[in-house]
Amino acid sequence: MTADPDAVSKGQALYVEHCSVCHGTSGQGVSAPALLPSTQSAESLRQIITERMPPGSPGRCGDSCAKYVTAYLKADMKAGSPTCAERSLGVRRLRLLTRKEYQNTITDLLPPRSTSCTAPVFSFDPQGKTLRSVHVAGSFNGWPGTLAAGGWPLTYSATEKRWKLTRVLDPGSYSYKFVLDEKDWVTDSSNPRTMPDGFGGQNSVLTVTCKPGGEPLDLTADLPPDARPEGYGFDNHSDARLVSTSHLEGFRKGAEIAAKQITDQLSSVLPCDPSGGRLGVCAEQFLQTFGLRAFRRPLRPSELSRYTALITSQKTFAEGISAAVQALLTSPYFLYRSELGELQSDGTYKLTGYEAASALSYLLWGTMPDDQLFAAAARGELLTPEQVREQAQRLLASPRSRSVIGAYGLSYLGAEDILTTNKSTALYPGFSESLRRAMAEETQRFVSHVVFDGTGRLDELFSADYSFVNAELGTLYAMSGVSGSALGKQSYGSTPRAGWLGHGSVLGSYAHSDQSSPIRRGLFVRRQLLCEELPPPPPNAGGVPQVDPNATTRERFRQHTSVPFCKSCHQYIDDVGFGFERFDAIGRWRESENGQPIDSVGDLNDREALGSLTHAQYGSLKALGQLLAESERARMCFVRKTLRYSQGTQEDVGEHFCTLWRLQNRFRDSGYRIQDLLLAIVEREGFLLRAASPSEQQGESR
Repeated sequence: MTADPDAVSKGQALYVEHCSVCHGTSGQGVSAPALLPSTQSAESLRQIITERMPPGSPGRCGDSCAKYVTAYLKADMKAGSPTCAERSLGVRRLRLLTRKEYQNTITDLLPPRSTSCTAPVFSFDPQGKTLRSVHVAGSFNGWPGTLAAGGWPLTYSATEKRWKLTRVLDPGSYSYKFVLDEKDWVTDSSNPRTMPDGFGGQNSVLTVTCKPGGEPLDLTADLPPDARPEGYGFDNHSDARLVSTSHLEGFRKGAEIAAKQITDQLSSVLPCDPSGGRLGVCAEQFLQTFGLRAFRRPLRPSELSRYTALITSQKTFAEGISAAVQALLTSPYFLYRSELGELQSDGTYKLTGYEAASALSYLLWGTMPDDQLFAAAARGELLTPEQVREQAQRLLASPRSRSVIGAYGLSYLGAEDILTTNKSTALYPGFSESLRRAMAEETQRFVSHVVFDGTGRLDELFSADYSFVNAELGTLYAMSGVSGSALGKQSYGSTPRAGWLGHGSVLGSYAHSDQSSPIRRGLFVRRQLLCEELPPPPPNAGGVPQVDPNATTRERFRQHTSVPFCKSCHQYIDDVGFGFERFDAIGRWRESENGQPIDSVGDLNDREALGSLTHAQYGSLKALGQLLAESERARMCFVRKTLRYSQGTQEDVGEHFCTLWRLQNRFRDSGYRIQDLLLAIVEREGFLLRAASPSEQQGESR
């Protein structure tokens, strides 16, 4: 049976990307057996590939990927160019909001915070009773029963005849009681909000929505970190974002705080007057506007009736609005982005206008749609690629897209770790919290500047002779003439750095706490910038060689390439990482290590395909940046990871081969302009159309 030439050509591209590192570019065998001549049947090969390959992440090469690779192997590894005539669509899915998306969405839903934020005042009326002490105990101070245990004392005002305490609290929701003479626990009679205390009584409830002179309201403090599957690198992986009990409690608190901020400014939020028998009508009007924005679609009639009844059933209209807001903001329709679509005659699902508006807005702004997107959805103007492109261009022209693109760049590099990685205080006493934040901000500012103010091209990210630094970073980089705490654009000058490779966020993230790491930095180039998958180290692999005060890092790591078994992988890692050795664990330039001169010559060997036996030596990060700027592999990697980020999932490489191939061609034709790649992603067929999920397809087959 003659193999399909298109399948063979796709198999060749997939083989080079996922298999050649172990089996060699021509199947000759490197750390894994030779593949030619093949003695396995096609069915046996396909099963082995599907279940076991690649070794670093078995299952990534699914059914279609395994089919293509098998076709290539059975054709004796001879192939032409792919035609890619078929469609490749993502599956229908719900996507739980990330922490950033949750924060941004609620912030956009709420009215502007009042500028006259005051600290909460605790006030107790003794009603003529003489007391020795009154203190407040609650969830904010550990419920102390006495003043000595940490109770917050109230002071008696003879003029007002009340006990009072003004106390600054962080935004949040708290329960508390007053303790009289350190023995009697009572609720705050001036506060009608209570909740069960677990002992048959009630606690008073206080919600704080602002902090005088403080930071903007943070609603994510009680939410767990966003999960990132191995090899994915972004916060928005839909399958990994499962709701835990910690999520539920965090969402409950966030909704309560948001509801309090709305009811505190109710007159500026309501589109109507609820007095004069218009309570039900006004409730509906509020829900029609707020509900549309919260659910990112109009409320259904049944939903409108249910939430209206919730508002009108409360003691006061304000309490009703509070209850409805909390219910809306803890609903799955708020917490999840819907990309389910409506069934079409050909069996695909097309996103509604409102779903398309959300997909666009969260991709480019990291938050809910604005009024123009909602209006376009209502008019049916987000149903074609041309209409989607027009709105995407508008969103990209807004300053709001800058922070999202900058944050994407930091995640793309995996350099967010700089915010949490530890460094030896003895070796690096200047590595402060402010320096960490400056490093992260530098990378974000740099990426957004390149995309929106620079050439807009991928190569500038690797080769730019400038960055954004403040006095602290300028000192670290040995740059003269830099002052102040604010980051500003500054030429690297004679400083031996280039593009984002020279950033402290990168150099510090891919190093140990007390020393540099050629392995981490080499893997950074291979995995983050070239999307090359290497098999995991064997169980008996050695760790970091012991520090030798008389040797350089390069000398200590020579064992990796002197042992043949280790060399099969470390030849692709260490030689690249050694080129970073002029920079220590926090990104400072150095001429020597342990009194020995540093050999910083690196080799970006096998740049385009592992196992191709090519070499590309370099002597500086500028030279490495140029090699990567000109690398087709690096360009393909950028396309792959950007598509992955836009879809919120780690793709099946076989199913999405044609999508990637088309996007790579579009990216090349645009001169590798990043904004053009984003537009190509939202214009593609798979942005508006979805396929049935695997479980749905199995149900149909039955």
